[in-house]
Amino acid sequence: MSSEIIRVVLADNNLELCHVLSEHIKIQEDMELIAIAYDGLQALEAVKEYKPDVLILDITMPYLDGIGVMERLTELTDAPAVIVLTAFEQETMVQRLISMGAAYYMVKPFDTLILMERIRQFGKKHGDYTKESSLKYNLPSVSAKGFPRQRLEIEVTKLFHEMGVPAHFRGYGYLRDAIIMTVQEGDILGNITKNLYPRIAEKYNSTSSGVESAIRHTIETGWERGNPESFKKMFGTDTYQGSRARFPTAASFIAKVADRIRLQLQLPG
Repeated sequence: MSSEIIRVVLADNNLELCHVLSEHIKIQEDMELIAIAYDGLQALEAVKEYKPDVLILDITMPYLDGIGVMERLTELTDAPAVIVLTAFEQETMVQRLISMGAAYYMVKPFDTLILMERIRQFGKKHGDYTKESSLKYNLPSVSAKGFPRQRLEIEVTKLFHEMGVPAHFRGYGYLRDAIIMTVQEGDILGNITKNLYPRIAEKYNSTSSGVESAIRHTIETGWERGNPESFKKMFGTDTYQGSRARFPTAASFIAKVADRIRLQLQLPG
C-alpha cells in the first residue's frame, strides 16, 4: 500500500452518519478507513492500536465525550490530526478544542466534500499542519492573497444574490469584505472581534461594534427572508429552519461561505 494513503479512524455514535462517511472514505483512492468507534473509549483504543493519520471525532459520545478524548490524546506522542464534528457551535467550545490541538472544526450538518478535502489537508504526514497554525472555524491557515480581489467580489456577490442576502443593507458590504478577507487570510477568524471587525471598521470609517451589529442584522434578515433552498444547500436542511433560534453565528456564516468560495475557485485549502 502506498505511503501516501491517509489512514482514518471515525468516532461517532450516529450509526447512519458513520455509514455515510465510511462509504465516502472508501471510494477515495488516497484514504483508508481503518476503524470505526461508537464511543470515546473505543476511539482512544483505536487510536492507540492503529495509529491513524486522522481522527474524525464527534463531541457528544457515550462513556467518554470528545473533550475527554482530546484531553487523553495530549498524552500521546504520536497523536493524529483531529477533525471535530459537532452539532454545537459555541465559540467558547471552539476555542477550547483548538487550544487542545484540534486541527479542524465542523458543525453538523456539513458538506462531505469539504470534509474529504480537510482529511487530505491535515492527514498528510509531511503537510503544513501544526497545532500552532491550526485554524478556528473551519478554514485552513493558507494564503490566497495572490488571487484577484475582483474575481472574489464577483463570486461572493453571485452567491449573496442566490441566497437573497439584502444588498441595500449597510452590513452587505461589511459581510462581503469579511468573506473576501477570510478567503485571503484563512486564520483571520481566529480573533474576529479584535482583528476582522476593526479592519473593516477602519476601511468604512465605522466602529467594530457597528460592523458586528450590521453584519449580524444582514445575516439574520437574509436568513429569514432570503432564498430558503439556497440556504438549505449551504447550511443543510436540519440547520436552516428560518427561525431566530437557528441563526448561525457571524463567524460560522462567514467561514461557511468563504469555504464554499474556496471550493468553487479551487483555491488552496
